[in-house]
Amino acid sequence: MLQHPDGVPRSGRARGTGRTARSSARRLSTLRWVIVAVWLALLVIRIIVVSTVPDADLSWYGLVEFGSIGLGIVVIVVAVVRAATARRRQADEALALAIRRIDPTVWLVPAAPTAELDAAIAEVRPEVRLGARVTWAFGATEASLWELEERRATRLLVIRWSRVVHVGLEDVPIGRGGARRACAVAIHYVRPDDTPAVTTFFVRTGPGSQRLLGRGPRLGRLVADLARERIVA
Repeated sequence: MLQHPDGVPRSGRARGTGRTARSSARRLSTLRWVIVAVWLALLVIRIIVVSTVPDADLSWYGLVEFGSIGLGIVVIVVAVVRAATARRRQADEALALAIRRIDPTVWLVPAAPTAELDAAIAEVRPEVRLGARVTWAFGATEASLWELEERRATRLLVIRWSRVVHVGLEDVPIGRGGARRACAVAIHYVRPDDTPAVTTFFVRTGPGSQRLLGRGPRLGRLVADLARERIVA
């Protein structure tokens, strides 16, 4: 979950997403045209057979066509899903690289915002609307919230460890209706104006993933690590 830092040059620009995204799009386009070519070849063969042998039994050939169409649709759907996952992972990795160029000592945690975090960011940055994926960077002196915005790493929130009161887990509503609840990390802290505040966030299973971690050893270790950072700081 926590990724140990590696030495990288200092810069805030996220690089590498454009080329990899284009290569994935090219592969998907090539696959799509190959499948269409196979379908057209089967159609041409049927036309030729029917024109040359009108009485030919093509029932078996119809099964072949049906199977090829079904297989092609499945392959295209799988390719689209994998391409979307790859794009999300590339974006998360580009953001992580950009953050570490700024501060190579941080631990990175892929996260998803809660409604409470959305409201907190809207309060301090009204022009910002959080996306579905964000990244928390936990360093020696502070915790910071980052998002990839137009290929740039944007820091949206900073919490000094010296102002953190408690780190724990809470069940918070998820989704628009709030009918379901999921486990989120909660950081209770004191703002610079000495007013109490709390920020919550869901933890994703990994870079590029949209799945959220539930209560268990991984979240427990993360909270323990964060609490230890607060004490040490």
